[in-house]
Amino acid sequence: MWPARILFIVLGLQLSQALESLNKQEKLTVNRSQKRPNFVILFADDIGYGDLGANRESPAESDTPFMDQLASKGTRFTDFHAGASVCTPSRAALLTGRLGKRTGVVKNFSLGSEGGLPLNETTFAETFKAAGYQTGMIGKWHLGHTGPFLPSNRGFDSYYGIIASADMGCADDPGYNVPTCPKCSNGSIQDSHPDCVNQVGVPLYENSTIVEQPSNLVTLASRYVQHARDFIKKSVNDASPFVLYVAFAHTHVPLQTDPKFSNLSCRGPFGDVLRELDNTVAGIMTSIQDAGIETDTLVWFTGDNGPWAVKCQYAGDSGPFLGLWQKQKGGGGSTAKQTVWEAGHREPTFVYWPGHVPAGRVSDSLLSALDIYPTIASIAGIPLPKYRSYDGMDISQVLYGKSLYNRMLFHPTNVRLAPQGEFDAIRSGSYKAVYRTGGAQQCGGLEGPILSHNPPLLFNVRKDPQESIPLDTSNRQYSDVLAGIEASRKLFDKDLRRDNTTVADYRSSKKFLPCCNSKDVQCRCTWQ
Repeated sequence: MWPARILFIVLGLQLSQALESLNKQEKLTVNRSQKRPNFVILFADDIGYGDLGANRESPAESDTPFMDQLASKGTRFTDFHAGASVCTPSRAALLTGRLGKRTGVVKNFSLGSEGGLPLNETTFAETFKAAGYQTGMIGKWHLGHTGPFLPSNRGFDSYYGIIASADMGCADDPGYNVPTCPKCSNGSIQDSHPDCVNQVGVPLYENSTIVEQPSNLVTLASRYVQHARDFIKKSVNDASPFVLYVAFAHTHVPLQTDPKFSNLSCRGPFGDVLRELDNTVAGIMTSIQDAGIETDTLVWFTGDNGPWAVKCQYAGDSGPFLGLWQKQKGGGGSTAKQTVWEAGHREPTFVYWPGHVPAGRVSDSLLSALDIYPTIASIAGIPLPKYRSYDGMDISQVLYGKSLYNRMLFHPTNVRLAPQGEFDAIRSGSYKAVYRTGGAQQCGGLEGPILSHNPPLLFNVRKDPQESIPLDTSNRQYSDVLAGIEASRKLFDKDLRRDNTTVADYRSSKKFLPCCNSKDVQCRCTWQ
């Protein structure tokens, strides 16, 4: 038995060993003689770990009965993490398998941004399209909306959705939010709370064209289902395998649903939105079943980051991940979205693929949304683009029933801190080192003070998921674990220096605001 100190250094020096050992085990692989599988990536917005009923202690209170059932027919993952704890960097991580330190995407793009996901970064859509797949995207993009940065120019054959968050622009029916934002006017721009974005209406795109502004958020979910059905039907008729990426507006504010979902949940408007999300997933699954391709299609559900705590009753449920150290000793503030506490990036996740992914299984393997691109490419037999490093791993063997615990995950900084994109927490197996805390607002507006920790706080998040009591720095176990983590950080930095990295363009101007009708103060138009 190696001493813990040596073990963690080995883990830090050879990050790929864990997967190499998995690949030596008995494999359940896709039969390459069969037709290539389809992939549906379902990506919820601002959803908390406890918002999936299957993750709750009392599933009877669930607002997601269909997804609970779907998760029970596949594998549910309880230690799965977003690539960042805020929208844009998390989506860039999903699309590229790379962290913001490599892609340059370290904070949100604004509605007036000139740039987007750098053009020399490759999305999974571009990789699959080049391999003969049909590629479709529905929903929130948030990776650039000018010219070459649109989804239709980043590998997707078709796109239908709102280009950024649903609160980045006004709506005729603004829904529930904190603060309450005004609806779009028919005359001059209304004064409102500074957190309300109302220069233009929320734009809805079809491919590269704005087809509705402001978007009707009430009917958006049903239209997403119809576009998913149309895309799936076309792909099947063309006898083409497909990748469909659906990035929901749910459960980001403003909360808005079709009236038939109103007042159904004991959780109020947020629960109603969860019920509509559940119904939307059911509609997409019905389309897959009606097309007769259920056994040929891998469905992967997860989210971009945790609940936005400052939105109070309109924010999600963090489950057991409370970040108690922040609340009790760190001066308060949020421990969810925009933070490196567990609730900021641990996401409700399940994978469903009959005949391939074990049914009724719950896995606590340590996984990330960064793994999705390398994994689906491996399953499809498509090589990843060369001459760059990836932060995600091929975890196909984990999907098929194996386990993975001893790996590193790097959690980027809260976007309110500087420098942006730095690692404020690093996960190593059961342990998590936290280097900076604070900087995010809780309900009511209290923001925890930004504190640097040297040496870092070290939590055993498997034994202490509430992150309440850090290890004693004088403990030998503390020094052993930290040695491995620091070795991994140095290896990452060394690899970063030799990698092909990029810098995103965050310049912003009113002239880049998306607008389909410059004669109207809020760009009102409807082309559908």
